[in-house]
Amino acid sequence: MLSRPYIFTIVFLVANLFVFLLMWESSEMSTRVLWTAFPEEVLRAYGAKTNYAIHFDHEWWRFVTPIFIHVNFPHVLINMYSLWVIGPWVEKLYGSAKFVVFWVVTGVAGVVASYLTVIQGARPGLIASFIIKRADEPSAGASGALFGLVGVLFVFGLKYRRELPEGFKRAFGTGMLPVILLNLGIGFLGRGIIDNAAHLGGLLSGAAIASLVSYKRPGTPASVTIAWRVLQIAALVLVGVCFFMVVRHFR
Repeated sequence: MLSRPYIFTIVFLVANLFVFLLMWESSEMSTRVLWTAFPEEVLRAYGAKTNYAIHFDHEWWRFVTPIFIHVNFPHVLINMYSLWVIGPWVEKLYGSAKFVVFWVVTGVAGVVASYLTVIQGARPGLIASFIIKRADEPSAGASGALFGLVGVLFVFGLKYRRELPEGFKRAFGTGMLPVILLNLGIGFLGRGIIDNAAHLGGLLSGAAIASLVSYKRPGTPASVTIAWRVLQIAALVLVGVCFFMVVRHFR
């Protein structure tokens, strides 16, 4: 099982880096924006989430495209390193088809959570400010999908704890709690800058999916494998269509 390839971890990593390089080229390859942030017009052009564009311009594809774009070099570096660490585990345990579906579904769930928690002009208290955003600023990043993978591994460790070797028990399940709590703590300190709603949306959707879906055991019936392949293709087609819409409306 753990000898399975993790092709789509690499595919998504390369795709994110490729889009990042395109965005840098559109920013005139400025070294300054690598460390600060790409211009807002570049983020919007490449498909960052803005509530206005989704609601008033009906640009629905912005629920998907933010999963593959990042605002600066540290942002993409941290997220792609996290994908490289976490992705292979999920893809090996659940198989490539489920991994692709998990990535897209939890990523979209994160974007939806971000969309629903923009309340312009709001004055949230200390706790509510963890997820409420007072301005409709461009939001992007693979963090929601990454938190989704963390949620998957957390539930996997709890669900199959009786089947796991001791080392796996320490790594997954409750072993994921320090990672989750540390990142949520960082998010609380960075509230207003970090999109915590997207993180929580990804985390909770990943946990929910893993509670319903079993990992890919050897000898899984062909009918089940085919069904997941169909969902995998549908998820990839959705991503392709969304970026086609970005190209079509690029300005």
